[in-house]
Amino acid sequence: MDTMILVVEDERNLRRVLAAILRAEGFSVLEAESAEEALELLQNNTPSLILSDQRLPGMPGIELLRRVKATYPAIPVIISTAYGEIDQAVEVIKAGAEHYLTKPVDEGELLALIRQVLERGGRHLPPPRQIPRRHGLIGVSRAITQLLEIIDLVAPAPSNVLITGESGTGKELVARALHNASGRRDQPFVAFNCGAIPLDLVESEIFGYERGAFTGAIRSQAGKLETAAGGTLFLDEVGDMPLPMQVKLLRALQEREFSRLGTHQPIRLQARIVAATHIDLKQAIQDGRFREDLYYRLNVIPLHIPPLRERRADIAPLVEHFLEKICHEIGRSKVEIDRDALSCLERYSWPGNIRQLENLLERTVVLTRQNSIGRQDLPQELRDCTAGVEGSSVSPFDLPAIERQTVLSALEKTRFNQSQAALLLGISRKQLRTKMKNMGLLADQGPEDDGPDGE
Repeated sequence: MDTMILVVEDERNLRRVLAAILRAEGFSVLEAESAEEALELLQNNTPSLILSDQRLPGMPGIELLRRVKATYPAIPVIISTAYGEIDQAVEVIKAGAEHYLTKPVDEGELLALIRQVLERGGRHLPPPRQIPRRHGLIGVSRAITQLLEIIDLVAPAPSNVLITGESGTGKELVARALHNASGRRDQPFVAFNCGAIPLDLVESEIFGYERGAFTGAIRSQAGKLETAAGGTLFLDEVGDMPLPMQVKLLRALQEREFSRLGTHQPIRLQARIVAATHIDLKQAIQDGRFREDLYYRLNVIPLHIPPLRERRADIAPLVEHFLEKICHEIGRSKVEIDRDALSCLERYSWPGNIRQLENLLERTVVLTRQNSIGRQDLPQELRDCTAGVEGSSVSPFDLPAIERQTVLSALEKTRFNQSQAALLLGISRKQLRTKMKNMGLLADQGPEDDGPDGE
């Protein structure tokens, strides 16, 4: 039997988009533009789930929720609300909603939530779509979709790119994606970690050297800039580059030429430079650890990769990919993960991001004899995923926790720009700062600080 979802949304275009997304996923869909029409449809249809907007003409979504729960208590209901409707979000949870979504609704988060709700109720589900993998990047969240769009735009250009993001978010993978999507794909991709070798060797590694240039230089050696030729040189952790080397790199970028150590013979710089860092380079400039002129030379096109905790919809497809990859590499039969264990992974904050997720799955697969990973196979900090891990689900009746989660979500989506976050929440900046102060989110900020982006 088909899994039917009733979509209640008065905005015609949005309703059609939601219906198209759900049908593409294998669900059958009923559409209603009002709560009254939805109640009429329920007289002759029994959907597996109802997805309703809160703001509807006539009867609001919460009243529809109450009537559904009074007459059809087994049908789960998900309500979508605007950021400024924190109190209403709490109210719909108290009235019996399975969950609430904040607008604009992320496609990946929506599908992941619907599957989670239906699986918890033991309902039949259509198989998920094959997850598209573009440029080697896996994910369904809005953040990944936007990143892929930017890669398509940026890849053909020769401009330098600076990739920022926490450790483990996949900065080198994005750099390789830029290279492979460009006209340089047939030229070398050369990666160099600026913080992985002794400081006195950085210059010779990047520029190369002639025989006899220094003690131990028994033969000539091309550097990374030369080896990259007309391809891409990826400078990972460029924020760890020593200041004297920053001066020399800046000169090479400005003049588009360089020389090996031990000679003044110029070599034309042909490679595109893609740099990456997990540190705040603007702060490093203020601290005197990074040159401002080099920063602007590298940061022609900025690319930011959000941490995994800000794109939880990507966790399920990443888990599927890594389990398949790990099992293939170690030569064992396919290992799957049950819904309870996956829910724990989706709730965890992942300070080590994708790298931590992959390492955990590899360790779990190796140590698990069964062909399915359960919650009991996970480390203790993940097994306690319902015990209030930061970033996890909160009790439906815990108003302070729900409000804190909503405020944090708005701040994360605006990269902690308070003015923009207040606009998303539908409150004034002063009200937001008061809430942040009460939640302990202003401890390291001055009275007029507006986060890293400013106003």
